[in-house]
Amino acid sequence: MKKILGFIGIIVALGFTAYLESPEESYFGFRSSFTNETNEESEEVSAEVEEVDPFESYSSIEYEKVETKIEDGYRVESYRQYNITKDDEGNVVKKVPTDNYDYLRYKIEDE
Repeated sequence: MKKILGFIGIIVALGFTAYLESPEESYFGFRSSFTNETNEESEEVSAEVEEVDPFESYSSIEYEKVETKIEDGYRVESYRQYNITKDDEGNVVKKVPTDNYDYLRYKIEDE
């Protein structure tokens, strides 16, 4: 009896897994909106993008010091992250600031 229940449990688990993995257009009664079912022509959208040959340049992430201030007995240095693209000769082609900042705190010892 235990063998039969175990076998039925395995069959049910495999069936449920196959059901979840099956590619269906509707899932729980809702139709997916990933397909374009209208006959309207789609608009062409273009953006000006500066193309850089990946074999002639490379990009890196670098930090530059923004400011140094004294707070509550600590010297706090703030650094801003930049995405920098350079060519093969090491010249900066593009420098894009990000919204990421890092902060370093150093305890000021009283003398």
